[in-house]
Amino acid sequence: MATESDGSGAATPRRKWWQRLLRGPAFVVVALVGALAGIAAPMLWNAARDVSRPPVLVWASSDGGPVDDRSYALPDVAEPAEIGTPAEFLADSPALRRAVKAGVHGTTVTIEGARSRDVVITNMRARILSREPNVAGTLLCSTPQGDLPAKRVGFDLDEFRPVARVLDGRRLGEPYFAGQAQQLADGETIVFQVESRADDGHYRWVIDVDLVIDGKPQTYTAKPDAGEFEMTGFSPRYGAVFAARGMRAWSFPDRAGGC
Repeated sequence: MATESDGSGAATPRRKWWQRLLRGPAFVVVALVGALAGIAAPMLWNAARDVSRPPVLVWASSDGGPVDDRSYALPDVAEPAEIGTPAEFLADSPALRRAVKAGVHGTTVTIEGARSRDVVITNMRARILSREPNVAGTLLCSTPQGDLPAKRVGFDLDEFRPVARVLDGRRLGEPYFAGQAQQLADGETIVFQVESRADDGHYRWVIDVDLVIDGKPQTYTAKPDAGEFEMTGFSPRYGAVFAARGMRAWSFPDRAGGC
């Protein structure tokens, strides 16, 4: 068996390498290195993840979001047999798929910041892609579904340059981001309930989000899977009007009076 001296001349069995490692300064150094590795590993992981992804992720829902009006318009005059009951119409029917939201449109915009990045939201704007006359074939009105969100942001698409405004009930107020830029904490996600309104046209648009990322102004675009949002204002007269009475039946108001 291998031996080593303890300094007194007496021979003792040679310690194994791991026994020597656990003694004195060597163990302290190894423990310190292990602790530093435990701290550095998450930092390296976050840094690698930030390099491999954009500093900010921005996306929007395409389900219409929660709003206080569920009216739709069709470009042609629809027959009751094609529409079915309100429940059938709203259950992803062929008529619903070609209908355009009327009067008010809701969406959810989600903004997620990367870790280790300084992200500030400074503004949100509706960028109008096209404007046409109101859709005036058939108007279908349905009652609201579910509770409305407590805090919302709104656009008036009829404005020359629509900006996000404070939405208090049905009233659009001051620009939401005027004097109150929104900073994202490390890796934070913020969700905005956005309600857009129109009276004077059939609009297609996207939402531009202005950000300052690590001190540099940038703009990200939020849009649904279809590529753009779409909504029409109310027409003074329609070829047909359907007003939901619960989810099983329609009434048929005067075509010039809407719902």
